Amino acid sequence: MDGTAFGDYRLHELLGNGGMGEVYKAYDTTAERMVALKVLPPQYTADDEYRNRFLREGKAVAGLHEPHVIPTHRIGEIDGRLFVDMALIDGIDVRKILARTGPMTPERAVHVIEQAASALDAAHNQGLVHRDVKPSNLLVTTNDFTYLIDLGVAGVTDEPLNRTGLAIGTYAYMAPERFTDGRSDARVDVYALACVLSECLTGARPFPGTTVYQQYHGHFSLTPPRPSDTHPDVPVGLDNVVARGMAKDPAARYSSAGQLAEAAYLALHRSADLALPTQGASHVPPSVAGPAATMVETHSGPHPIQVRPAAPVASTPVDVGPVRNRRPALLALAALAVVLVAVVIGILVWGGDDEAESAPASSTVATPTSLAASHWSAAGL
Repeated sequence: MDGTAFGDYRLHELLGNGGMGEVYKAYDTTAERMVALKVLPPQYTADDEYRNRFLREGKAVAGLHEPHVIPTHRIGEIDGRLFVDMALIDGIDVRKILARTGPMTPERAVHVIEQAASALDAAHNQGLVHRDVKPSNLLVTTNDFTYLIDLGVAGVTDEPLNRTGLAIGTYAYMAPERFTDGRSDARVDVYALACVLSECLTGARPFPGTTVYQQYHGHFSLTPPRPSDTHPDVPVGLDNVVARGMAKDPAARYSSAGQLAEAAYLALHRSADLALPTQGASHVPPSVAGPAATMVETHSGPHPIQVRPAAPVASTPVDVGPVRNRRPALLALAALAVVLVAVVIGILVWGGDDEAESAPASSTVATPTSLAASHWSAAGL
């Protein structure tokens, strides 16, 4: 196939194929660049339904100006075969990463999921549902910059099963409702993304088994996995994120992929904050200082991605109330002690003084200050 002509393109390598097209590494002789070229399979060139869907979804994806969606250069037709010309990305998918290196650190897993969620939210806002979110459809490049790929299987919201009567997607990541009536709204992608988060943290698919029945049973009957049970370095809070994202009832899940990613970020960083050293640090309680304003750059790759405020450091409130309540009492005791000392000194100095004993009954009682002044005057000072 090396160099096979296809219009102005030269096909070099088949990168992948699926129900909605074959993707080739190709050279665009007009633009003089390597591209990823998705071509409608020959058996569907005369099928109006597939042709219309290929064009509709290709144009919808081309309209997603989101950093984590692969850019589309152009859409066209050559010799009766529709094609989509996309940027060629040099990266490795998450499935291969997990196979080579095992589970990701919680920090890396959440970072990858955040970026995939950003792409999914952009698609959902355009009425597109991916329907096949899985590790092999997350392409990771340098600095862990992540692209959501294969949006060619996307469908419009609430679109039923495909024309063969089979649900589009991969059983290991399919929401329960997709096994029954094939309903597909944004929440099926949220479910699948939670499955991917679990797999990134554990290195294993959410539910065991390879048959359709085993996966059906897992998604319908088994409790969502708890990554921290097998990997103690995973914060327990991420277990809760996976559980809610994989809720059997769509209404109980996060309402968006971004909401799931935000919950994962908070679960990760709240746990990390508890271990932060505080010795020598000047800490102002969040209730006084307000939200932290420090922004953290999470990616240094070709596109800027979302940055977040630094998570507030968890602290134990200090009870200062009782200390403040004791202050007036301590001042009163101190004043009383001064009075008593002055009285004792006065008795010692003037104890035999007849003039002092004959002082008028109406005389004002001396204050500690006046008593002390009288004492120093009597001493000739």
